[in-house]
Amino acid sequence: MSATSDEGASGAGEHGRLRTLASPRRLAGLVIALGVALVCVMGFANVQVLKSLESGLNDRLRVLFSPLTDKQDPRISVITITEETLALFPYRSPVDRNHLAEVIDLLGAAGVKGFALDILIDQPTEPAKDQRLIEAIRNFPGKVVLAYADERAGMLPRQMEYMNWFREQAGAIPGSAVLDYDPDGVVRRFDNYMTGEILGMSAAMLESAGVEGDFQKRGIVDWRRETVDHAEAFQKIQSQVLLNPALPRQMFSGWFGGRFVFIGADLPQTDRHATSLLVDPGLTEFKGYAGVLVHAHVLSQLLDGRVVRNWSVDQRSGMAVVAAMALLGALIGISSIALHWRAVGVVVAFVGYMALALTLAGVWGGPYLPIGPGLAALALAFGLGGAAEAFFSVQEKAFIRQAFSHYLEPAMVDRLARDRSSLRLGGERREISFIFTDVAGFTDMSEKLEPEVLAGMLNEYFDGMSDIIGAHGGSIDKFIGDAVVALFGALTPERDHALNAVRCAVAMDAFAEDFRRAHAHLGLGVTRIGVHSGAASVGNFGGRKRFDYTAMGDAMNTAARLESINKTLGTRVTVSEAARAAAEVFAEPDKPLPALRPVGRVMLKGKAEPVQVWNHDPRAGERLREAYAQAHALIATDPAAALAAFEALAAEGALGQGDPLVELHVARLRAGLMDDRIA
Repeated sequence: MSATSDEGASGAGEHGRLRTLASPRRLAGLVIALGVALVCVMGFANVQVLKSLESGLNDRLRVLFSPLTDKQDPRISVITITEETLALFPYRSPVDRNHLAEVIDLLGAAGVKGFALDILIDQPTEPAKDQRLIEAIRNFPGKVVLAYADERAGMLPRQMEYMNWFREQAGAIPGSAVLDYDPDGVVRRFDNYMTGEILGMSAAMLESAGVEGDFQKRGIVDWRRETVDHAEAFQKIQSQVLLNPALPRQMFSGWFGGRFVFIGADLPQTDRHATSLLVDPGLTEFKGYAGVLVHAHVLSQLLDGRVVRNWSVDQRSGMAVVAAMALLGALIGISSIALHWRAVGVVVAFVGYMALALTLAGVWGGPYLPIGPGLAALALAFGLGGAAEAFFSVQEKAFIRQAFSHYLEPAMVDRLARDRSSLRLGGERREISFIFTDVAGFTDMSEKLEPEVLAGMLNEYFDGMSDIIGAHGGSIDKFIGDAVVALFGALTPERDHALNAVRCAVAMDAFAEDFRRAHAHLGLGVTRIGVHSGAASVGNFGGRKRFDYTAMGDAMNTAARLESINKTLGTRVTVSEAARAAAEVFAEPDKPLPALRPVGRVMLKGKAEPVQVWNHDPRAGERLREAYAQAHALIATDPAAALAAFEALAAEGALGQGDPLVELHVARLRAGLMDDRIA
């Protein structure tokens, strides 16, 4: 049984295996990547829980990793109506129209560039104050943008009717105050055409001021963070402060001159919205973000022309990223490298992807990669790729075990799979049994036959012999030309190895005779078999890079000599006394010891002492065996009587064509050899 150590494994065999499995692995990796990418894209695009998860992660990328601004936006101011403002009025709602008119007058005198009133004028209050506000708006040096809302914001028909009437009376233009909510209730996007032809408030502000440009119609809000000194992104002043008589009016030109100004509510319970900015732990307004400030952020973005490049899964760029991550995960998972290195690889890919996403967000301001879908695709594809690799490994191991079973005993392959230490050089002393076989006249026959005919016949012969050896618990040590060497009790210790060997030899003899008769026209000779049991060194013998698992020792040589002695004796199967005695101990009714006849004490080549030899001949029935045994026993006590008994058996011709052992003893006794010692 030949084995090669790990250090001496052939690179060519490994490369061949990889070539065989490369295509299925690549195909499986591609299928896994495409399937995972599709699942992740569809899941994060349509399942609300996943969409909200990705939106939250994206919020953190766009807000927490965006740089702080150096200073407040000098182009935009926000005048707020707060609780302190409402405390000055006799009623909270609607906001006192006279107060709004006074603020508008001040802003008109301050030379603002654009002005928007983010307060819905949807119902009358005190007529004089309503008229006062109309006149203030009409007298404003420029177009005033009035907040507009429709049924989407819960407006009733009478409210919309009054809102339109008031706007016409004041000569203002409408600006939609409706915000665009994601399904999770967070404002992340803007749409300047959400309410049809009426522009969003920020876009309407630019139009009223005559600012030209190709402004973005819709997109993701690029929130301005607080300043480096923790001031808010925009100048924000409470409206009642402006009416303080102690303030010189000329100051307002410095505050608001040339700016876009919003007036809107900044109240805890009114017009508050969840936005992406709420992920910022430094933001104190945890109850929501004022709507007027959302419009200010959108206006700032439109003025700068900033476009958020968000590679979401509903865009081709995002899909491509998810597909790439799925492919990477699948390739790592399905690779044939060690599991711990695959784990390192996927961790590196995870960290690398996060580092890339954070770098793009924090340094270049985008594009913003799909975090959840990308990492989910990496992890899921890695897991499925690992499962596929396990499947291919099982198939590969099964193939290797099957392939190596043609070179090594299946039991040896199983042993190597269970215990890698079996590949160590060295052996152990153990009692085992041996079978040696040889085909008579094989060399002469092989010279006469065509190679294809010879190979086909020999392979068929070996198949039959191998099956018989395996069925009796033996292992094939090697094939030597036409010879077979088998071991019993070598790979795993067996108490009844001798009995198995003797029974196997008898079965091999029966098969070999049938096979010989079937191929007699080719000149196939008889198979000679020798069986012996004894102590031998069993293990791996050879060099460090290549060795054989075999048995070594005098017992193995004795078995080979027993096979050879068949030619002299004229027999086919010889069994040593050591093997017969060891087999007899474990013989049972359902597993009997085959019938054997004593041959005598045979001097084997290389042995100083004769070996007691037994023979099995299937032609010898019970009566003949008993008569033969009685005659053989007389050799030691009465050689003359033994000769007479053997001559009687020879004359009887019980075996039909002559009994080679009977003829042997007749010839020896007639020659005056008066014992059973056969030279």
